[in-house]
Amino acid sequence: MEGVRHLARREKRQISQVVNELLAEGLFRHRQKRKVSHFNLPSFDMGRPKVNISDRDALEAAMEE
Repeated sequence: MEGVRHLARREKRQISQVVNELLAEGLFRHRQKRKVSHFNLPSFDMGRPKVNISDRDALEAAMEE
């Protein structure tokens, strides 16, 4: 907080103006960093399909078993 007071005195501005500006800059940087992060979802080999899901009758029969 002392750093904020010193900055406000040096720039001859109110503390609230300095705090608002610093918060806005911090939020902007945080949002920019979040857009960059990507992740890969894991994938697994589940073997051959046991039923063709586009065949309605076969799908219903498999679900009833």
